[in-house]
Amino acid sequence: MRTTAFGLLLACTLVVGTLPAQGRPGRVRGVVVDSLLGDVLPGATVRLLPLGRHAVSDSTGRFVFDSVPAGDWSVSFTHPALDSIGISGSAQGVHVFAGASAMTILGTPSFEPIRQRFCGETRDSLSPSVAFGTVQTRDGARVRVNVSVSWMLGSVQGASASPGTVRTIANGAQQLWIACGIPLGAWFHASVQDSLRNASAFMHMGPRGIAVQNLVLGSGTAPVQGVVRDAAGVPVRGARVSVEGTTQSAESDARGAFFVRDAPNGTVTVDVRAAGFAPWVAAVNGGDTLDVELQPLRLSPSLSGRGSDYLRLLQRSGREGVQLLTGAALSGDSAALSTLPLAGTCAWWLDGRPVSREFFLAQPQWSWRALELYPRGEEAPPEYRQTGCPIALLWTAAADW
Repeated sequence: MRTTAFGLLLACTLVVGTLPAQGRPGRVRGVVVDSLLGDVLPGATVRLLPLGRHAVSDSTGRFVFDSVPAGDWSVSFTHPALDSIGISGSAQGVHVFAGASAMTILGTPSFEPIRQRFCGETRDSLSPSVAFGTVQTRDGARVRVNVSVSWMLGSVQGASASPGTVRTIANGAQQLWIACGIPLGAWFHASVQDSLRNASAFMHMGPRGIAVQNLVLGSGTAPVQGVVRDAAGVPVRGARVSVEGTTQSAESDARGAFFVRDAPNGTVTVDVRAAGFAPWVAAVNGGDTLDVELQPLRLSPSLSGRGSDYLRLLQRSGREGVQLLTGAALSGDSAALSTLPLAGTCAWWLDGRPVSREFFLAQPQWSWRALELYPRGEEAPPEYRQTGCPIALLWTAAADW
């Protein structure tokens, strides 16, 4: 009897173990990528249709659906950042074999479809770039207002020698502000004022030719606080934190902490600088808590005839104060600028043209070719000379040397 029971159990086991693969479910796994930034996209909601199932991509952009029946299915995704600008992610068909795992890659639209949608087929003579974003209140409601976008042309290689370009853009039916043709490598400024509310962001158009910035309109003031650390996570003491367009600033303490009390309660640009580090510039919202990581900066300036000419000019006039150092290394633009009382500087010149303090200080260090500081304005070359206040001259890669 025991032998018969054991034989029946063995037979049942053999039958179950040899069921055809068609009866076993499979799996769908994949990754969501940001085609514009060339990185993964966490927080995307991925849907498996028509099964009506959904998953959320993790910090590495990955997602997985288990127990998927064999057959042909469709996988699509949405993301809050895409929803805010009216762009949908791509959908992919996937075939699931029984008992097997199917792999798929989902991506955001690439640059060209977005540029054509926002800017049309005609390319700007300066750059095929596009900058865009929403304008909304603190509670998330979108508003239609005019956004002013301005940038410097003189600091861009091959651009006409113009002090700047200003465009006023209507936030139209798409409820987006859109600026086309900003030169690659240029710093630009987007601002909006609606009654007593305002927002302002200072941004850089990178080599990819796309910039996205949502502007938040706020009224009154709100604090901006946070911690400044270096790349190793060590707190940076003495970093100067400034809110552009205001007189509000603070200095980080021994823990790297800072607190700016009365920043505008909307989108503002925060500038963080410390000796030996590259500047940190970002658009934030009043009330935000920031985690600032500063990267080390090392400049190796080279000498040119321009500096020698000025030295001979000063020597002929009997003045001293300019010394050329060969092979010197400047650790940080703030360290270089610390010889000049910046608060008292009345003239800022970029590639031979007067500019605002914000444009001057925002020039990326890789574009620098020469920096001239004149604590006494009368010591500057004649065409830049002013009396009674310091003068700063910055020459970049765009200058005609």
